[in-house]
Amino acid sequence: MALKDLISKNRSYRRFDESFAIDYKILERFVDLARLSASGANRQPLKYMIFNTPGECARIFPSVLWAAYLKDWDGPGPGERPSGYIVILGDKSISEVFGVDHGIAAQSMMLGAAEAGLGGC
Repeated sequence: MALKDLISKNRSYRRFDESFAIDYKILERFVDLARLSASGANRQPLKYMIFNTPGECARIFPSVLWAAYLKDWDGPGPGERPSGYIVILGDKSISEVFGVDHGIAAQSMMLGAAEAGLGGC
């Protein structure tokens, strides 16, 4: 798939098929794409945590802000919630500031998801 087509296909989803189990290895591949992405001064201060079990996802879901501009919507309902999360963390022992590293990493993961026929937010 051409890069322009991949970027056109990529979008931010707010509803998912919660019954679709995302394999840990697929999420690991997305993190690898983030790892290969540009980083200010090549410090690579980002760390990643992968979650893909129903119990883990249920614990994370209440902490995620969904479409903050939609004041009357609390996010996807049961059955429409993500079945996997990649949490991006900044390691302050490497760098006190992360600039836009997290955005670059997230975009790389989102493009990987689009290429795999998946979506994210």
